[in-house]
Amino acid sequence: MTRSRGHRTSSAVVIYVIALMTIQIFLVTVAAEAFLDDDASLAWSSAAVSVVLFVLAAAFLRYLRP
Repeated sequence: MTRSRGHRTSSAVVIYVIALMTIQIFLVTVAAEAFLDDDASLAWSSAAVSVVLFVLAAAFLRYLRP
């Protein structure tokens, strides 16, 4: 029973990482468009949120590999 629960937990973490990476790709696209449109505040804020999402995804992946 413990083994099944651990597998379920790791599957949930992988799904969270995939969702975070999807949002991060969207934010990088928004940041690049904002830079091209000379909207510096939107570009830097979306880039900052993208970095935070990267850190969260790295923490989740570190959780999978003790």
